[in-house]
Amino acid sequence: MLRRQQVLLLGAPTLLFAVAAYALSESPANGLMSASLALVLTPVSLHALLLLGSVKYRVAWRRSCQVRAERIRLQQALADRFDAFRVRARGESFKKAYGLAGRDMRSLEEALAVGMYRERREVFVTAFMRSGVVVRVTASIGSSYRCRPADDPAKWRDHVDRLRCDEVRQYHNHPVHEGSTTPSDGDIRSSRQFERLLGPHASKLRSFIICWNRVGEWRVIEYNARNEHWMHYEFDIARQRAGLCERHGESRLWRHGRGPTSNR
Repeated sequence: MLRRQQVLLLGAPTLLFAVAAYALSESPANGLMSASLALVLTPVSLHALLLLGSVKYRVAWRRSCQVRAERIRLQQALADRFDAFRVRARGESFKKAYGLAGRDMRSLEEALAVGMYRERREVFVTAFMRSGVVVRVTASIGSSYRCRPADDPAKWRDHVDRLRCDEVRQYHNHPVHEGSTTPSDGDIRSSRQFERLLGPHASKLRSFIICWNRVGEWRVIEYNARNEHWMHYEFDIARQRAGLCERHGESRLWRHGRGPTSNR
């Protein structure tokens, strides 16, 4: 609303003053200088006059300043969440860089969201869980559109027995920043294959895709071998700052803007 007001109230007069300043000048050089000054000084002067003389404009301007300040605070808060994880060193394994072993589920997913976002490639992570804690984890970095397990899925059944796992969670990311994605045909086929290899432990397999919106908040989508998918978790920095409960299993319209700029 404020932008429309500024275009109407500031844009047209500024253009007229600039044209008049150029036309009334004695030379083209002076005209360009006068027009440039008009383009700078006219909107500033009109803006100041509108703040003094228009209550509606003043209210809209204050609201715009508040929204801008809150956006900056949220961007910094999100950047701080990313900065809590150090950047993976060249040649260092993904799972070591982000300390995946021993994490609980929510901490694991945050570490994966940050690490996968930075890689800008697909990453495949297999987390063997017992009582909500990672007891074994493998990770591999693939290409922009493909990834695969770091170990042999045929051995997953043995790992489940040996470590007494109650879940096998396999994560990979789709490097998109539009806030939504769906499992590919290859994802579904892989999930079916993993279930077959797990045999009697097939029910313990859970498959997830991580993606992001434009500001860098992450969304975790769960899917299965029957080509069904649903929202598992979405991270909302505004709700986190407000101390509100985390959101599970529901969708919302994500905000748009700049994402975290640090450590890219």
